[in-house]
Amino acid sequence: MLTRRSFCAAGVAALAVPARAQVVATLGGGPQTLTVLSDGGFEMPATMLAQGVAPDAVAALVKQPTPYRTVLNVTCLRRGDETILFDCGAGPNFLAGSGKLADSLAAAGIAPDTVTHVVFTHLHPDHFWGALDDFDSPIFPQARWLVAEPEIAFWTDSGVYERLPEDRHAFAAGAQRIAKELGDRLERLKPGAEWLPGIEAIATPGHTPGHTSFAVQAGGEQVVVLGDALTHPEISFRHPDWRPATDHDADLAVATRRRLLERLGADKATIVGYHLPGGVGRVAQDGAGYRFERA
Repeated sequence: MLTRRSFCAAGVAALAVPARAQVVATLGGGPQTLTVLSDGGFEMPATMLAQGVAPDAVAALVKQPTPYRTVLNVTCLRRGDETILFDCGAGPNFLAGSGKLADSLAAAGIAPDTVTHVVFTHLHPDHFWGALDDFDSPIFPQARWLVAEPEIAFWTDSGVYERLPEDRHAFAAGAQRIAKELGDRLERLKPGAEWLPGIEAIATPGHTPGHTSFAVQAGGEQVVVLGDALTHPEISFRHPDWRPATDHDADLAVATRRRLLERLGADKATIVGYHLPGGVGRVAQDGAGYRFERA
């Protein structure tokens, strides 16, 4: 089984950080409720947020002492008999401070066997590795598991290691192991259509080849679950052209961020970001650029 030791070489520090299970935010109510649940968080060098940018410029926006601590927000949509998770957290074998989703689900009164769908934005460890329990069985035994076809095709291709830097090989090994255990339960779908009634899959590639965001309805308004299309509350909005170290295709990720910011700013949609503090907010115009308005 892969451990946190595998990831130290990936440039993300496996440091012990404060983390707790919690319900981060709730939207709507009654027959249709969207809940943002914490999977904890982990620390990383602030320089990973923007490659090639002067550290002082990054530090001025991060406004945290180094290392930078990012949060992990898993979105849960409950409507009628359905309980739909968007991603499923890091599980117990990623970085220290992550893997809190099970406790957060319990805090929200959601039993694992009531989860009907798990919908993936992408297959990085902090989004995918929570799929299996300690016995390598699906942690949500009644769920359908949905993923973008280009995303699963990339991570499970035999040549994936040739297209990744060596420090990301463990990402692929973990994705392949989990995909093998899920087998035919992992349904492969195409972005650009409804994956479930009222849930539109939006192609947002760049961070990973098949990264997907989702537009849903909750509380009578449109909510866009971003995954990692926008990851920092200052940098992603004010400087979408800055390139995080974690983006697979930096140029494509920049184009995706610009397109998303324009759409979300115009639509005034509520957004949920996997790594945005508080999880929920909106994209607001700020002169010629944009800013994140936390709800």
